[in-house]
Amino acid sequence: LPLLGGGQQAEVAQAQHQKCDIDIAQECPIISGLDWEAFGEALYRARSQVYLGDVEEALRGVHELLAVATTPFHRAFECPPAAAATYFALAQILGFQGRLRRALAAVQMGFVFIRDKGFSECTPWPLQGWDMLLAGRNLAYKVRQLDAEAVDGRAPRGLRFQGARLAVVTVCAYAEDEPVRVLSIQNHELYTQLHGYDLHMFTSQDQILPHAEGRMDVHDGKHMAFFWKVNAVRNILDHPTGYDWVLWADCDAFFMDPERTLDSIIHMYTSNVSVPTVPPRPSAAAGAAEGAGSRAATALAQDTTPVSLLVAVDSTGINNGVWMLRNDDWSKQFLDRWWHSDILQGAGENHNCSDQSTMQHQLLQNRAMSLDAAWDSVEGPIWPLEVRVVAQEHLQSFHQATAITVASREWEDGDFIRHHPGCHYYKEPCQQLFMQAASIFEDKVRALLQRQTLG
Repeated sequence: LPLLGGGQQAEVAQAQHQKCDIDIAQECPIISGLDWEAFGEALYRARSQVYLGDVEEALRGVHELLAVATTPFHRAFECPPAAAATYFALAQILGFQGRLRRALAAVQMGFVFIRDKGFSECTPWPLQGWDMLLAGRNLAYKVRQLDAEAVDGRAPRGLRFQGARLAVVTVCAYAEDEPVRVLSIQNHELYTQLHGYDLHMFTSQDQILPHAEGRMDVHDGKHMAFFWKVNAVRNILDHPTGYDWVLWADCDAFFMDPERTLDSIIHMYTSNVSVPTVPPRPSAAAGAAEGAGSRAATALAQDTTPVSLLVAVDSTGINNGVWMLRNDDWSKQFLDRWWHSDILQGAGENHNCSDQSTMQHQLLQNRAMSLDAAWDSVEGPIWPLEVRVVAQEHLQSFHQATAITVASREWEDGDFIRHHPGCHYYKEPCQQLFMQAASIFEDKVRALLQRQTLG
């Protein structure tokens, strides 16, 4: 900005203040009886307990406010910035206490509401977008270091399980000549043919039949196209072939490493069912809490719950463009709960990215809100024991623009799948990215086949 005189500076400052003078009562009117203006005042008071030296009181106060805002959960969509700010306040306190897994879960749940409305740096709420994004990135990095202890990376990229039946499922219901549809079908067909997997490519809503037991129907008028994947995968789990595992991949998710098998990813993240923990941390409650922490660590070490869901998260939480599901009862019940999520009503009925919000809510919300100091003292998992978070390079990394936007992994050579969330299929720059991804993969396939031919 050009240098301004004192009077001009004052006028600019006043104009900026007026521009940012947001009335909470107008931004978040009372709909279901919750006064969001009073809620904001209570949130600031609860947070202030940290500065008075009473961290536990701050935690209790913020947690109670969050329970009010999210009971029922769809109520929080009446005021997304309030919900996001309260989750972030909870995460900050948990992070201060060293409870990293639960702090990350709180940040990820907070992003449910950021995805809906986006960030506004000019806000009366104690939340700045960049702070929350960096918190998510840094916490995810620390938690990944802990999770890495249970990942077996020794298996070759071309590992195959004898007799395993695996399938790839995609819905690509764009116009027949749409570049993303043409290229995605070619890419997915080529990858599955290389490894002998089945491909179920749905190119029309009408091809996805209702599922009677799960009470799913893509024609019900309630579920947007985002949700067709749930019905489609539920159907494939009941396919006569009897698949062991199914990979879901969005239409704009392109396989990039022809040598990497689905089997190798499954082995990396499911062969060790133990969950990494840390030694119980000392606490104010001393012996009792430490004893409970030791018992939690022992219980986790002895747990043999099979892994059923592999999902990647970025700095903001789940991106469900690519995930893998074991064909078992837990998976089927999970898909049923996801489809019938109770947050798709009231203020939450038409929120954006509802498939991701509902998936994450089903997996994370209740466990994130069940504060357990002993569990957190050993960094017990917040995701269900049936779930493993997969490194993005092993499931889906992003094209550059989205990677920058969400401070997450940009696709690099050697990553398994390049996904293009937020890149509109009808825009020429995105079409160029799709063609680039398809071309890179085809070149690698030709090189692989040539090596195999030459021995």
